Amino acid sequence: MDYLKEFETNLAYHFSEVLEYLFARPYWVYVSLSHKCTYNCQMCGVVKILKGYELPRETLEKALDEIAGWDWDCSVILTGGEPFLRADIFELIDYAVRRGIPVESVSNGSLIDKELAHKIISSGLENIAISLDGAKEATHDSIRQKGSFSQAMNAIRNLVLAKEELGRGPQISVWTTIMKENVTELYDIIPLARGLGIDCLVYHPVVVAQDDMQNTSPDAPFWIRQDNLKLLKGQIDKICDYQDKNGLVAFLHDPYLWVKHFEGALTRQDWKCNPFVFINIGPDGEVRSCGSSFGNIGKRSLDDCLHTKEAHKARCLMKKCQKPCLQTCWAHPVSDSPIFIADALIKRLKEDKVGTEKKREIIEKAIAALERYEDIAK
Repeated sequence: MDYLKEFETNLAYHFSEVLEYLFARPYWVYVSLSHKCTYNCQMCGVVKILKGYELPRETLEKALDEIAGWDWDCSVILTGGEPFLRADIFELIDYAVRRGIPVESVSNGSLIDKELAHKIISSGLENIAISLDGAKEATHDSIRQKGSFSQAMNAIRNLVLAKEELGRGPQISVWTTIMKENVTELYDIIPLARGLGIDCLVYHPVVVAQDDMQNTSPDAPFWIRQDNLKLLKGQIDKICDYQDKNGLVAFLHDPYLWVKHFEGALTRQDWKCNPFVFINIGPDGEVRSCGSSFGNIGKRSLDDCLHTKEAHKARCLMKKCQKPCLQTCWAHPVSDSPIFIADALIKRLKEDKVGTEKKREIIEKAIAALERYEDIAK
């Protein structure tokens, strides 16, 4: 682990936010290849947006070339709609991987038979996530569509088997959306997923408008209401106890924030987005972080899009957002303050028991990096 690089990355995110200048590049680049999907899930609705658009291959490849030249740790997430409807998805994955870009994908699992599973596992992806929104067939199917639970189960089994047969492959994860329809089953998803042989389980709270998180509303469908918050806390207690003893669950923040989120008590002191961490490229080529688009990669470079006045305005609005959505792709908690950043570096150095001379060298370079930002801020 390059601890100095990690420290400098955290500084770049911190001072990008504080000074409102693009020192950092996005860590997460979500790419919606198209909004075509095999389902029409009730809590999603992307199939109703940008119908008929599909991000041209040459446009995406140009953006990938640019990302590869950033010299910045960055992951590209291929999503949709259902990304495996895209005929050239494996060519796109290969294009990114050959340029050294980590690539992940998220699927509902509806298309992943044994043949496709082998292609996915051998493709060079670093993570393949399957959406699973209930421990019971009736729950998952009521949210997505009849037969979708069975298809998700088969997809996971096929992926796990292919990975076992090949002896290598990406992390296989399950992503679960927390909502009132499945609040009583959140814990039960753990043994179900573990029994299938997955590597990781991630929970995230439901959102109202995927294209504008700031429009989230407690009156929306799927929202966990006051009378179910005690149930949610009980589920969190059991999930945390399991994680402490057995692992598997990836907590990207304090899970008890889910309760505050749904009761409307979450504040920027609890959770805030760093507006420089995440971007989404839509099937129309438009680039967004949260809210309105600020450029189109079909008309200008991705870097140019990040430097537009509209991009600056979008980031300023995110900094003022009073409705934290707990979508972890926007967050970078360790960069919230220089103290957090320094503490993270010190912890890393202690854990690896770096030699005294090496430790002194790293700390001196870290101080020099911090002083450079202080000079800029003057």
